[in-house]
Amino acid sequence: MFPFRLKPLVGACLLCVGASSHALTIGEIQGESHLSAYQGQTVGGVDGIVTAVDARGFWMQDVIPDGNALTSDGLYVFTNSRGRPTVGDRVLVSGRVDEYRPGGAANNLTITELNTSFGAHAWTLQSRGNALPAAIQIGNAGVLAPTTSIAPDVGNVETSGHRLAPSLYAMDFYESLEGMRVSMASAAVVGPNAKFGEIAVISHDQLGATLSNARGVATVQSDNFNPHRLIVDDALRSTPIVNVGDSLANLTGVMHYSFSNYKLNLTDAPIVTHGNLLPEAVAPVAPNRLAIASYNVENLAGNAAQTRFDSIAGQIVGNLGSPQLIALQEVQDNNGATDNGTTAADQSLDRLTQAVRDAGGRDYGYVVIDPLDKTDGGQPGGNIRNAFLYDKSVVSFAGGLGGATEAIGVLPDGTLTLDAGRVDPGNAAFVDSRKPLAAQFRINGENFVLVNNHFSSKGGDEPLFGPDQLPERGSDAARLEQAQAVADFVGDLLAADAGARVIVLGDLNDFQFADTLAPLSAAGLLNLTDTLPEGERYTYIYEGNAQALDHMFVSAALLANASLSYDIVHANAEFANQISDHDPLLLTIAMPVPEPETYALMMSGLGVVGAIGRRRRRALSAR
Repeated sequence: MFPFRLKPLVGACLLCVGASSHALTIGEIQGESHLSAYQGQTVGGVDGIVTAVDARGFWMQDVIPDGNALTSDGLYVFTNSRGRPTVGDRVLVSGRVDEYRPGGAANNLTITELNTSFGAHAWTLQSRGNALPAAIQIGNAGVLAPTTSIAPDVGNVETSGHRLAPSLYAMDFYESLEGMRVSMASAAVVGPNAKFGEIAVISHDQLGATLSNARGVATVQSDNFNPHRLIVDDALRSTPIVNVGDSLANLTGVMHYSFSNYKLNLTDAPIVTHGNLLPEAVAPVAPNRLAIASYNVENLAGNAAQTRFDSIAGQIVGNLGSPQLIALQEVQDNNGATDNGTTAADQSLDRLTQAVRDAGGRDYGYVVIDPLDKTDGGQPGGNIRNAFLYDKSVVSFAGGLGGATEAIGVLPDGTLTLDAGRVDPGNAAFVDSRKPLAAQFRINGENFVLVNNHFSSKGGDEPLFGPDQLPERGSDAARLEQAQAVADFVGDLLAADAGARVIVLGDLNDFQFADTLAPLSAAGLLNLTDTLPEGERYTYIYEGNAQALDHMFVSAALLANASLSYDIVHANAEFANQISDHDPLLLTIAMPVPEPETYALMMSGLGVVGAIGRRRRRALSAR
C-alpha cells in the first residue's frame, strides 16, 4: 500500500493510471446539473485548496474559480480512514467521481465527491499554509437565494436532464455552491437549534421577502415554503444556542447536503445577538369566561422526570391561564418507551394533574381510553393516546367510557351513545395511528362535544429539497381518510342537532390550507386558524418553516358566541429550550349562563335554593 503523502513523481505516475486525459478542474467535475458527467470515472491531478476537514475526508476548492455561476468550485473528498490533510494545504487528488446519496435514501439528493478510499487513489501535498479561497457572500450585496421556487416541476431533477438555474430555483442555487466556502454577514434565526444542533437562518436582506411576523418567524403559505432558508449545521464545530428572533453575524462554513437539506457546515464561530424573545402568556381565565385548550405534550410518560411534569403544569397555569378544558395529545403510558405490554396512563395523568394543583392551578379530572398495545403508533412501547383534562368544579363529565375498539355514536336527540368513546376505531384509516377521542361535557347545563385528534404524521412525504420535484406527499391519503371519518361523525351529530356545540381539535398534522382537512370544513365546521393573521398561523417550526399543524374547528353554534376569542400561544416552537415541540391552542368564549331551573338544581346540592327564593320574594315585594 502506498503512503498518502506521496513523493510528487510517484504521485504524478499514479494520477496517470486510469485517469481522464487531462487534469479536470473541480468546476468541470461538478458540472451544470445535479449529477456529474464524470460519475463513476477515475480522475487524477485535481488541484485544490483544503478548506475544511471532517472525520472521513475533506473539502477542497479550485485555486482559480472558473467564473461559471452554474458550476460549484468546491468538492468533498472521501478518504475514510486513509489520512487527511489540514486546512490551507494545496493538494492534488486522484479518485473516482461518486455521487454519494446520504444514508442511501432515495429521497436525498447526492453529493458529488472524489472517493480516494480504495486502490491506489490518494492525495498528494503540494504546499501548506495557503490562503483560503474567498467565501461566497450570501446577502450584504452578495448573492441571494430565490424566494419563490425551490425547484422546477420536472419530475426527477437528476434524470430529467435539468440544467441548473440558480437565479430561479433555490435548490439549484445551493447546488451551485455545493462544497464551497460560503459566508453570511448577517442572518436572522428562524428556527432554533432545539434538536441536533441545527439552526435555520435567513439572510437579513431577505427576512421580509416572504410571510413573516414581528416575532421573526418565516410562516409557510400554500404556494411558498421559504426556499431561501438555510440550515446551519454543527458537523464541524458546535453551534450557539439560539431562539427565533436572534441574529448571527459572520457565519462562515462549507456548503454541504445531508438529511434532505443543504447545510452550511460551520467552520468559524459566529457572533450572536440575542433578540430576547419571550414565550407568550395569557391572563388567568376570568370567572365569566370558558377556556378550552389543545396541547401536544410530546410523549409525556408516567415515568418521566418530575421536572417535565412541573414544566408542562407551569405552561398550563402560567401561559394558558388555567383553561377549564384541555385536549391533550401524545400522552404515553405509565412506563413510556418500555415495551412490556403496559397500556394504562393513569400514572401519567395523575402526576400531571397533581403538578398542576401544586402550581396553583385547577383541580382537573381526566378522560382517557387506553389503547390496545402497540396499535396506535408513536414511539414503540409508548402507546400514545389523546386525553382530556377538565375542571371538576366547573365541568361535568358523567363518566361512561367506551373501550379501545368500541365506536361512539350519535343518538337521535344529538347526545352520544357514550360519555366518551373513540370515533370509528375500526376504520382502516386509523391502523397504527391514534384514534380520535370524543367526549360530551356539561357546563352550566349546556352540552359541549369535543373530538380530540392526533392524525398520522407527515413522515411519508418526500422532502422539499429532494430529487423528485414536485415532491409527493405520500402521507396525505391517510389523513384525508381520518378527517373524513371525523367529518362523518360530526355530520351525524349536526344532523341530529343543528345547534350542537362541537369542537374538533388537536394535532391534525397538516396545514390549514391542506386538502386533507377539507372534509371537516365540508361537515359545517370553521377552522379558527383561518381567523388569525396569516403570519400568526403556526404551532410548530420544522427546519425553519413555521407552520400550523394543530387546529380547532368549531360549529356554527360556537361561532354565534359574540365574545369568541382564539389564539395560538407561542410558548414552545420558537425556543431551543422547549417544554414541547408544539405550541398550544386556546379558545375562550362567554361562560354559558344556566337556565333558572338548571341553576336551581345545581345550587340545591349546596343548600342555597331557599335563600335564592327568599331573595326573589323580597325583590318582588319591593317593586
